[in-house]
Amino acid sequence: MTGVHRKRGRLSKEGRRLLGGAALLAVFAPVTAYTLNAAIAHVQSCGTEVELQVAAAPEIAAVLDDFIAAGGGAPSRGSDVCADITVTPVAGNAVADTGADVWIPETGLWRNLPEAGLAEQWEVLQESTASSAVGLALPEGAATDQVLPDETEVALQDPRRHAASLMWIIIFGVDEYTAEGGDGAAVMSAPEVAAHNAAEADQLQAPTGATQVAQFEYPMYIAAGTGEDEREAAQNLLRSYSSQQYSDLLAQHGLTLGIPQPSPTSTDIITAALAAWDER
Repeated sequence: MTGVHRKRGRLSKEGRRLLGGAALLAVFAPVTAYTLNAAIAHVQSCGTEVELQVAAAPEIAAVLDDFIAAGGGAPSRGSDVCADITVTPVAGNAVADTGADVWIPETGLWRNLPEAGLAEQWEVLQESTASSAVGLALPEGAATDQVLPDETEVALQDPRRHAASLMWIIIFGVDEYTAEGGDGAAVMSAPEVAAHNAAEADQLQAPTGATQVAQFEYPMYIAAGTGEDEREAAQNLLRSYSSQQYSDLLAQHGLTLGIPQPSPTSTDIITAALAAWDER
């Protein structure tokens, strides 16, 4: 038979992309419904693609790495902005030179630290995206149920560099029980305790019950002047936190969901606490 023969069942360009993407997922990664749906959404709905740089406290950065690898941050319904998201662990308030679009520190105290000028540089997207306990890290085996935190001698670190110590002096002030270093009970967050226990022989207990005095809240900020597309990409990441996948990953990394009432973070409160510390 002569003439032009049509190729049967030829896929469209979009169909080939979808099939190829699904095949790669099947070969190289365990496919969850969340991952597959995110991959399909990316192919179908990307009108704009951007790069989004996220600077985050190390413990939440580890969560985000796993979450984004599983499809977190994909465009939500009604959005056509897709992002290539890079997460960089950043300790404390060392965000100034990162060039990040989004910043997720362990606490909003860093944003309002006096003389840092960060409050003008970073806008609030959400006041709390996760939480972790802060308080006394007693030695393993020590009784915790009768502890009175405000009457316990504590060993603090420099509050301008250590968020848990800054939070402590804001709550309890600076008095005869407060010292930098020394033999008192260490003031730490639960992720700090976990890191300490993984590296040191002397094991500590994470703050809980009577030894817990506060929580880190992991706020999410966006750099002032960030472009509209990058802002939409950041909102897509924030919206995707409502998934069960995010909750499960927080639990795997020893964190819990965000808290409704973040810690006091006004510059006046922080200034007063640091002034008392300097005069001790």
